[in-house]
Amino acid sequence: MPAPVHLAATGCLTTFGDLEGTFAGLSEGAWPFGSGPGWAPGDLPVAQVHADVGALDRHRTFALAKAALLPLYGLDGTGLAVVFATTTSAMLLGEDAIEQHVQGQPVEVGEDLLCSHLAHRGAESVGDWIGATGPRLVVSTACTSGTVAFGIGADLLRAGRCRRVLVVGADALCRTTVYGFRSLGAHTRTACRPFDVDRDGMSIGEGAGFALLELGEGETELAGVATRTDAHHLTAPEPGGEGLIRAIRAATRGFEPGEIDHVNAHATGTPTNDGVEARALAVAAPGAWISATKGATGHTLGAAGVIEAVLLAESMRRGIVPASRGCQNPIEGVAVANVPRARVQRLGVSVNLAFGGHNAALALRFRGAA
Repeated sequence: MPAPVHLAATGCLTTFGDLEGTFAGLSEGAWPFGSGPGWAPGDLPVAQVHADVGALDRHRTFALAKAALLPLYGLDGTGLAVVFATTTSAMLLGEDAIEQHVQGQPVEVGEDLLCSHLAHRGAESVGDWIGATGPRLVVSTACTSGTVAFGIGADLLRAGRCRRVLVVGADALCRTTVYGFRSLGAHTRTACRPFDVDRDGMSIGEGAGFALLELGEGETELAGVATRTDAHHLTAPEPGGEGLIRAIRAATRGFEPGEIDHVNAHATGTPTNDGVEARALAVAAPGAWISATKGATGHTLGAAGVIEAVLLAESMRRGIVPASRGCQNPIEGVAVANVPRARVQRLGVSVNLAFGGHNAALALRFRGAA
């Protein structure tokens, strides 16, 4: 058996604020979606972080990560590894420069701006800020990035490469993703309604989350992380959900499917994704309550796996499966929690799907007394 790894600290920042505000916002509070930044198309609702984070970093993605990590500022960084999950990274500032050029405005593109777009910069920025002396890695496997980062972090710990691991996921709203998903016809113009019979698309969100991983037993342990690729289509999942089923079974190896109490689903709100996912979860996690948090946070892309794992851990600690906001009439065949459900959760799973047929699953084991 591999050495146990536990979550020593967790947190996040979303349109609803910190972890406490976000968990409350899953069920109630102001409607999270609006028109977004000035460059965003007004007909596409997005979930924007309203906290003023600009003083923390000139790059919004890195600033969001640091804002989420403020509770850990001052942490001893000796032997601390950073695994940073993202898709947009420093893209927004580069887009601003391109827009200025297209409009005929003078653009100053310094070496620091060019270097900030290198793949490693997210981990470097966070690592320097918190004083981490261990390895620094960036993971970018599209929307599975955050979940994959947990697996890499656990491997680093078990291999003795570091003393602790800070898994961070962050993504900011930017033109490439918002307009890109609109061009695919995947972005709703009304409201994100995951697992609802009337769902018609996703809504992009921005935010950040973190988990501090340490070796040894703890209240919430990382029971397993697994990825599987079905390579069915560039952007659409395999219709039977076979890759997702295999990923969940691998992540929960040693447990029976009926032991899974709660699944935080990928649940983007698109007709194709949610239908496939519902079929897969009925096979891989029968009897589990299903939650879909993107109806509150929006789809935070590379950060989603971290934010959603953090919300799953908080759900297990509280003994509450949160409501799937936006889901009024759940599709058949899956037990979607469209209102909060009290449930003791000993085994929980968070799943994410990505372009290219990539499927990732993370399992948490709760040893506390919820």
